[in-house]
Amino acid sequence: MKKNNLKLKIFIIIINIIGIVCLIYFMIPYLRHDMSISNPNAMLSSYTWDTCGFILTIGFIPLLIVNIIMYKLLDLKTKQLKILFFLPSIICLIIVGHYLLIATKWREEKKKEAIAVMKCSINGKNYNYEIFQEENEEYSLGIDDNDNLPISIVDYTSKDTILNSIESYYKSKGGMCP
Repeated sequence: MKKNNLKLKIFIIIINIIGIVCLIYFMIPYLRHDMSISNPNAMLSSYTWDTCGFILTIGFIPLLIVNIIMYKLLDLKTKQLKILFFLPSIICLIIVGHYLLIATKWREEKKKEAIAVMKCSINGKNYNYEIFQEENEEYSLGIDDNDNLPISIVDYTSKDTILNSIESYYKSKGGMCP
């Protein structure tokens, strides 16, 4: 009976150590606010800090369960020392609370409307261009993924210069922009 109980205690300690290692592994990029995107071609790509915050949110409950089991199962002489088993759960709870309440912006993203749209064709293929005005009075260009327009020829000074530079490119290549 004691041998099975010893194996169970060792198993719970190992699971708790794995949980602490995972907590540290995901906590560091979250606290550093790592803005890299580890897999930009994924269906749902996100910043590393955001992914780590989400994983810590999911992992909080299993970590808490393992900490409770460890608290109940292991006998230590002082109660204050047994309370330290909950330290990983408390740290994870603080990070999850920050992630859910402060770092995650739950407001709805506003879709920008294009201020101008242009359709051009060359060699029997049609390409669409949308011009957006940003909040800082700058302009951006929305293009198709399979478009071969060299971005370096586009003059982003104003809406008209963007339209004129795209139109002159297509005319020089034998295309047209009606």
